Amino acid sequence: MKMSAAITTVRGIRLVVAFPHPSYVRPGVGDVLLERLAPHFPALPIMLVSAKSTNAQAYATFETAALLAALDLADLVLEKIDLDLLPEVEVKPPF
Repeated sequence: MKMSAAITTVRGIRLVVAFPHPSYVRPGVGDVLLERLAPHFPALPIMLVSAKSTNAQAYATFETAALLAALDLADLVLEKIDLDLLPEVEVKPPF
């Protein structure tokens, strides 16, 4: 499964905004997707967003309404995430 995501700061909170298919932006399947995304963005909160032209919706394990209202979708620098691949891990040398 591939999707676009971006790391951004909203209201002083650094978080990941991911854009899956709108059917994933809800409890249940959204929780499973959040668990699959977590290894790609360790230690960052993740918010799933469905940016429809009429109204945007969001789902996360935290309250999303205020963050979604303050989020500027036009300024995000998106990257493609492939959840079928293992996340790249930065390994520091042992010395």
